Amino acid sequence: MNWLKPNRLFKFCTPIYLLVLKIHRTIYDWKIIVPFKPNQPTLILGNLHSGGTGKTPLAIWILNKIKDKIPNSSYVSRGYGRKSWKTQKVESNSRVSKVGDEARMIRSKFSSDISIVVARKRRRAFPLINPDSPVILDDAFQHWDLKGPLSVLICPYKKWYTNELVIPAGPLREPSSEANRATAIIVTKCPREINEYERLEIRKILRIKKDQRLFCTQETMGAPAPEFNSPIWTGEEAALVVAGIGNPQNYFAHVKNSNFFSKDGNAVGFLNLDDHAKWNSYNINKVLKAAKRLHCNTLILTEKDIARLDNLPSEWSSFSIYSIPHELNFGDDERIFLSWLKDQWKAHGYNLPL
Repeated sequence: MNWLKPNRLFKFCTPIYLLVLKIHRTIYDWKIIVPFKPNQPTLILGNLHSGGTGKTPLAIWILNKIKDKIPNSSYVSRGYGRKSWKTQKVESNSRVSKVGDEARMIRSKFSSDISIVVARKRRRAFPLINPDSPVILDDAFQHWDLKGPLSVLICPYKKWYTNELVIPAGPLREPSSEANRATAIIVTKCPREINEYERLEIRKILRIKKDQRLFCTQETMGAPAPEFNSPIWTGEEAALVVAGIGNPQNYFAHVKNSNFFSKDGNAVGFLNLDDHAKWNSYNINKVLKAAKRLHCNTLILTEKDIARLDNLPSEWSSFSIYSIPHELNFGDDERIFLSWLKDQWKAHGYNLPL
């Protein structure tokens, strides 16, 4: 039994967790600590599940869609996994131990006119960003220290929060009824475009209110991209596929079922590390030993795994290293979502050109 993972045997502990949660929330509800209310357009991204729902691809997608029309947009997160709790801007040369893997990965995808800030208390990020720019607040649905009028709750397809239990018996940070706080629900990782009939079923399963919008997205993963000056992908590689992310099943399936490999190449092994696994000597050597055992000459990692590497480990110097590009795809919902976002910001006094 893995004592660190949710287990229904721990259901008797859930009331204790919920009591602590209620006390923490009451501090802000009763204004013992007054929540910070930003004076600029914000969008809170969050989830009830404890991880692996697709928040980061959604944040990247939104920033990509608004960056040309709205300069100086901003992204704020707590910087999960970093050793420092200092509030700081993320630069291209920031170390992962200072800012976390997700923030550094997002920094690598955008020019310097997009502000990327990590802050344990999100309110402390606002003096560092443009006061007129829209702000994407990642993983802030349970961040009671900040109160924004617009929030999106993310739920992976078929992993319905209404069927799950709260920590430590299950993966939920809060009871499923707290989804009612969200302005909209986004179902991620859909296997296909979701038709109207299935949308009605999803609304029923998730108990989505009439005034809450529902959007559905899919994942788009690309071909292996070279990292650390590795050669262009040929398809003849013998690859160990490594994942240090939450719920890597789709990523593994994508590589396994793709046409990346010719008859002389293959994904010969799959190695699943913990979510946000640190690249310490133990994990570096774990990958090395698995690759040698399977006679691999190539490592395929996720973009987040690459972002956690400040440099190529010397132990991997004999391997070619690749990442799998990962994007969100709204499909037919793209225009509808952007129009909804524009209208929501306008309703709160911010007329932005989306």
